[in-house]
Amino acid sequence: MVAAEAVQQWLVTRVSELTGIPPHEVDVEAPIERAGLDSIQMLVLTADLENWLGFRFRGDPLDEFPTIAALARFVAAQGREGRSRN
Repeated sequence: MVAAEAVQQWLVTRVSELTGIPPHEVDVEAPIERAGLDSIQMLVLTADLENWLGFRFRGDPLDEFPTIAALARFVAAQGREGRSRN
């Protein structure tokens, strides 16, 4: 199980790496795309998150959870509920 805070920090760091925005300037409550990620970078971010977590999402989680904070809470809840994410 991964805590929401750990997922959020990972996402902030990765968005920072992809965009060049300093981590402290990444807004976790704004849609991730507002950070300046293009569609390819959004796919890379999702794939990297899947690799880090060790599972695959069904569909694109950013469609339903477009902010870093929302996505982090979703991932943490999935771990707590023990749902299959394959």
